[in-house]
Amino acid sequence: MLLIIPGLFTINSRKKYEQVKPTFYEAAMPDAPVPAVDGIVPFTGSGQKIDLSWTASATNAIKWDVYFGDNDAPDLVASGVTANAYTATVTKGGTYFWQVITTDANMVESDSPVWSFQVNSNPNTPALTAPANNATTVSSTAALTWTCTDPEADNLTFDVYFGTTATPGVVASGITALTYSPTMTYNTTYYWQIVAHDPYGGVSKSAVNTFKTDVFHPDFSVFKGIYSELCPTISATRLIDVFLSVNTTTHVITMYLPIADAMLKAGWGTSYSGPHPITITYDPVAMTVTSTKQLLLDSFPDPIEQGPMYLQVSSGTIDPVAKKLSIKWIITPSTAEFGGVVTTSATTYTLRVQK
Repeated sequence: MLLIIPGLFTINSRKKYEQVKPTFYEAAMPDAPVPAVDGIVPFTGSGQKIDLSWTASATNAIKWDVYFGDNDAPDLVASGVTANAYTATVTKGGTYFWQVITTDANMVESDSPVWSFQVNSNPNTPALTAPANNATTVSSTAALTWTCTDPEADNLTFDVYFGTTATPGVVASGITALTYSPTMTYNTTYYWQIVAHDPYGGVSKSAVNTFKTDVFHPDFSVFKGIYSELCPTISATRLIDVFLSVNTTTHVITMYLPIADAMLKAGWGTSYSGPHPITITYDPVAMTVTSTKQLLLDSFPDPIEQGPMYLQVSSGTIDPVAKKLSIKWIITPSTAEFGGVVTTSATTYTLRVQK
């Protein structure tokens, strides 16, 4: 019996002093940040709200401290947040940094990395370079040009708004060039605007500029020298040399027109003393011609009678591109009729470059 008792004592002592295993608590590392690391968020304007979120779990109730700012050591902006989400506010585009620190009920902490994302900046405001705003003598073949850059050096595309009203409509979209050539007419007021886009939804608009195209400036050099006169009243194929001189300052065309040729054809005489100057005024915008009644001849050989003759332009148009001047004359003789060929009714002449 004495031998058994010590053995029992030893067994009971081992049970009494056996160590209890410790309990370990862990606050899981925050993960899966939204916005994603290096992600790009479109910028909508100052005061824009951006929702931050992350995932994490712990063995006990957890809370988070949120750090946010525009440098890689962001400031504490919220403490003891109970949901794994936070709404941050930004005033401009750029790179933003953030971090969350998890703390559970046992004061166990776990820090996330410092994450970053980019709030996309809008493109800089397009600068309209030509035509100059309020210009009044712009060529009808001029091109629209502008400049525009992006804060993040993103590739930009442009929409062109153009028209004759103060709120022009879009005429081209998604172009990458910094120039556009619209179709324009003379002496017309136009309005235009450029809208820039970046690939991430950034948009910026220029002001609406205006300009006026110049009046038509024809090349009157084509009306200098010897030209040909086609008079359908005489013959559709007969050409007579005509000398023209154009003054682009006073808007006067001086013509030396052998009008007496028609009289000679009618049998009124056999000679003509030479070209008599006829002056015609033209409208540089409408490209039309007019003249006042002017003396053509004081007298000429005429088997019927002697008498003065007057000439006046009834109507006429100028086409310096086709090098053609079409004039309808009214010839007024001293009597009501001269042989039935030249009368007070209008006669059409077409002047064209002599081949």
